[in-house]
Amino acid sequence: MGIIMTSELLHWLRPEYRGREDELIHLAGAARIAGVTRACVSNWNRRHASFRKLVAARTRDGGPAASVYLPEAEFRAWLDDRTRRTEPVVGGARPTGIEGKRLAAEKAKNHRGSIESRLAKAEEQVRTLRKQLKHARALEDTRAQAFQEELQAARRLLEEADATG
Repeated sequence: MGIIMTSELLHWLRPEYRGREDELIHLAGAARIAGVTRACVSNWNRRHASFRKLVAARTRDGGPAASVYLPEAEFRAWLDDRTRRTEPVVGGARPTGIEGKRLAAEKAKNHRGSIESRLAKAEEQVRTLRKQLKHARALEDTRAQAFQEELQAARRLLEEADATG
């Protein structure tokens, strides 16, 4: 967990873990383990009663929680149990056969649509960046040309001064 700064306060929600800080991870660490965003882990914490209870919250100057911690082993066990139940539960039973395939296909279609949307946004950003680069290069070429012209004019003035002087 690291060293707690003097301006930070640690509030223990499960005091039995006091002194066992090396067993704890914060929600961002849990997100890395699960391969999701920190917001996703935070949502799991709010939405799932089976989510492991938080152990401690670190605050700065007594304000709202800056980081919350949970036991890594408990989180991994919860995540493992959750990933074993990947199919959606409908009416208390997992769909099988055609209904299960339909739900899987719908999930894949939604995922593909999300990826295609992100790809389209990325392509638009690339086009914008290419336009900006082209404009910057043109501006650089214009400035370089103006500099060359000024340099040539200065050389001509020097040559004229040398010729007259």
